[in-house]
Amino acid sequence: MIKKIIKFQPKAIFFDWDNTLVNNWNPIFISYKKTLKELGLKKQNKKEILRNAKYSLRETFPKVFKNDWVKAKEIFYKIFKEIHLKEIKPIANAEKILKIIKNKKLFCGVISNKDGNLLRKEIDKLKWKKYFQVIVGANEAKKDKPSKYPFNLALKKISFKSNNNIWYVGDNEIDIEFAKNNKCLSVFIENNMFKRSDVKKKPDLILDKIENLELYIK
Repeated sequence: MIKKIIKFQPKAIFFDWDNTLVNNWNPIFISYKKTLKELGLKKQNKKEILRNAKYSLRETFPKVFKNDWVKAKEIFYKIFKEIHLKEIKPIANAEKILKIIKNKKLFCGVISNKDGNLLRKEIDKLKWKKYFQVIVGANEAKKDKPSKYPFNLALKKISFKSNNNIWYVGDNEIDIEFAKNNKCLSVFIENNMFKRSDVKKKPDLILDKIENLELYIK
C-alpha cells in the first residue's frame, strides 16, 4: 500500500464492481470461451479474456466478433445468465468497507461496465442494495466507462451538481482513466490481474487490499 495524505474527505465514493467488490471472473471466462468456440474462433487464454473484460461488451464484441457480434452477445449472455449468480463471491472485507461508508452517511454507488440488469441481480443476490444510493451499469448511459456519461448519469440520479470530493475505486487502468476524466480522486486496488506496474496513468492512491480504504475515510 502507498501511504499518502489525502487532503479532503469524500462526500461520495463510487466503486467499480467486478474484481473490486466481487469476484465473478469464472462465469465471464467460461461464457467468453464457449462463445469463441461456438463461432469457430481462435482460443484465448484466461488472462487475455479477463483483461479485455474491463471494457463493456458493447465496446469489445464488435471489435472481436465483427459482423457476428450480435450473435456472439446472445451466446455469451445465455451462458452467463445460467451461472453468474451461483458463482459470485464478495472480495474479502468488501462488505466491511461498505458498512463503514454507510455508517458514516457518505453517498455510495456502483458504476460498472457490466450490463445494468445483470449488475443489479448480482447486487440483489448479495443483499447489498442497502449500501448503494446509485447504481449505473453498462448500456444505461450513452457510452460506458471510461467516458464521462456513466458518471454524469450517476450524479443526476443522486442530484449532485458537482463532482468535488468524490472518489472512484477500481481495479484497472480503465477505472483510473474514468476517475481522471471526471476529476475524481482515483483509488486503485492492486490484484492478481492488474498490478501498479500495469497501469500507465498514475492513480491518486494505491491500495493492496480494499480494507485499507478504511484508513482514509476515518
